[in-house]
Amino acid sequence: MNREDMKLRSLEAHDVVNLKSEYNGVIREANNFKVVGYDIPKNCCATYFPETNVLVPLDSFAHTAKTPASKSVKITIEKV
Repeated sequence: MNREDMKLRSLEAHDVVNLKSEYNGVIREANNFKVVGYDIPKNCCATYFPETNVLVPLDSFAHTAKTPASKSVKITIEKV
C-alpha cells in the first residue's frame, strides 16, 4: 500500500485489515490481511490472487476479452 495512504488512514506496517468491495449493491469481503508499505501510486492497493478473488464481482469484466475486472476493483480498508 502507498505509504502516504497508510499515514492518512492511521495504518502502520503489519497492521491487520479487512478489505471490502461493493458492486451493484453486493458487498464482498476479504479479511485479515497485513498492511505493507510499498512504492505504489497513491490511492492504489496491491493484493495477491487468488486470495482476494472474492472481491472481484463475476459480472464486472472487460467488454472485449471478457476477463474479470481484477485491476479496477474499488475497495475500502478497515483496520481490525
